Amino acid sequence: MTELKTKAARRDIAIPDRLAECLREAKAASTSEYVIANDDGGPLSYSQFKNLWRFIIVRTAKPRIAKKKVGGKYVKYMLYPELGAMAKNNGKVQYVLDFEVTPHQLRHTYITNLIAAGVDPKTAQYLAGHENSKITMDIYAKAKYNRPEDVAPALADAFAMWNE
Repeated sequence: MTELKTKAARRDIAIPDRLAECLREAKAASTSEYVIANDDGGPLSYSQFKNLWRFIIVRTAKPRIAKKKVGGKYVKYMLYPELGAMAKNNGKVQYVLDFEVTPHQLRHTYITNLIAAGVDPKTAQYLAGHENSKITMDIYAKAKYNRPEDVAPALADAFAMWNE
């Protein structure tokens, strides 16, 4: 992708040290300038990314419709994977995720955790790539700030300081 949706879309993202270490190891093993690259060392195409993501999805222990060939025709059936089990039709696949995940869910999880961890709204806005913090707060603030039961103790503490 060469064009970004907005100016705010171009940004540096902080990541945990352990993740950075894993990415450095993957990069060291790569002959490409990309950490995850296609066979020619270039960026993944849309279809290549979809295939990579399918690699992740088939490892989720989420009930889903599957297909198998019976008598020359594909028949749909319900698959109920168990966490930790190996796939019956592919001994290389182990069900290791107990939730369904999408790339956009990872984005939401990241930003929600920033807010919940007390990262200030302007920093969260920058990391989300939003043009203003109102967008960020409207979408994500409920994770931390939708707690009216915390208001009374906070006010009591504030008013207690006036009496000192």
